Amino acid sequence: MQAIKGMVQVGGSTYRIVRLSVSLYEVVRVLDDTCVNSFRCAPELAVEAATIDADLLREIARTAIRGAKTSWIGRLETSRSSDQLPSAPRT
Repeated sequence: MQAIKGMVQVGGSTYRIVRLSVSLYEVVRVLDDTCVNSFRCAPELAVEAATIDADLLREIARTAIRGAKTSWIGRLETSRSSDQLPSAPRT
């Protein structure tokens, strides 16, 4: 089941974030309604980029996570050198 999670703006373009399944999201460029591929946010951030540059897709994914456009709960540290996301705190 697909669910639109919201929009993010990166590099002057707007992208729609669509949830495809648990922690799997499709990124659609709104300008031409083109899917620019997808990303996973668990257990670590992983991008599948063929249509656009992997670094741009990674920035779109990070912006979506920071903007709460994904179901991932936690805090993305911007100073991390790797793409591994910290685990959600246990309560």
